[in-house]
Amino acid sequence: MFFRRTTKIQVMKKLKPPRLLLLISVIIFACLILYLSFNSAPGNNGQSLLRKNQSNLDNTKLIELLRKVSMSDRTVILTVLDEAWARPGSVLDLFLESFQVGIGTKHFLNHLLIFTTDDQAYRYCKTMHPHCFPLPTRKAVLAGKPLMDSYRSEFDRIIISFLRQVSDLGYNFLFTEADVMWLKNPFQHVDPLLEFTIACEVYTGDPRSESNKADGSFFFAKSNEIAVEFFRYWELAMVFYPNNDAKSVLEMMIKEDEVVHFKLQPRIKYLDTAYFSGFCQPNINMREAYTMHANCCEDLESKVHDLRLVLDEWRNYFMTNSSIPGSSWRVSRKCRN
Repeated sequence: MFFRRTTKIQVMKKLKPPRLLLLISVIIFACLILYLSFNSAPGNNGQSLLRKNQSNLDNTKLIELLRKVSMSDRTVILTVLDEAWARPGSVLDLFLESFQVGIGTKHFLNHLLIFTTDDQAYRYCKTMHPHCFPLPTRKAVLAGKPLMDSYRSEFDRIIISFLRQVSDLGYNFLFTEADVMWLKNPFQHVDPLLEFTIACEVYTGDPRSESNKADGSFFFAKSNEIAVEFFRYWELAMVFYPNNDAKSVLEMMIKEDEVVHFKLQPRIKYLDTAYFSGFCQPNINMREAYTMHANCCEDLESKVHDLRLVLDEWRNYFMTNSSIPGSSWRVSRKCRN
């Protein structure tokens, strides 16, 4: 879903230095003035007021939910859900189950906020979890759209905008895709002093090296000015690279973009795949695993099958032979075929 690669994407060119950013800002400002002028016309006052009231209502509800689910240090856990993953026996069910069977993870359900992209996802979420928030999105953009079509970029941009809003409200958050199984407490590996702690698809051995291949489906973001500006810049970059998904843009920004490197300078820690594993680079040592992500797997049926296998083997391992060091497991059966 969010941050999931759907097609092979060519290596992107670097974003231009701040000169281009200034030009972009001028263009956006001009468009904003025209938009506001249009909506201030006599015939549009009612419609503009309705949108404003709805926006205020959504923001008030979000603030209430964040206060309710946040930990004592203003940290929340966030995930996103669409209708494809919101049905009995599908991804959301397995995601929530992983908190139940994980070691020291059950209480994190109290701090989990699920934001949904369509009506069906919201209704199903409410039957499964007490903390659900419907994203205020254009239904034509998200509802019923396959994730491999031209709406991919706009979908990602809406999610990034939401994450930026949460950070701007002063909340740290750990964003996790719903196809990431929580097996142990991941906060033990988060550095709260850094802006970002990010899981990897490929880990090179150095937690600060930009040679690591980031997996944006699981990351911690500290709420400060640098993080907020990073999300704002990321959202802007998505506008100018509409044919690329958020994950590709993120990777390019971290490794190549001059504005990120010389102006924002976010401090980033990459998580070792020995502990935060995925189907792309699976860790076979079950005892060391903290999370397992069903990446490198686009087919929903295969994803659900293999995630069920992960949870079943995890449960059996700790019920029978958890005393055996380095016990291995079998993951990603269908996804690898």
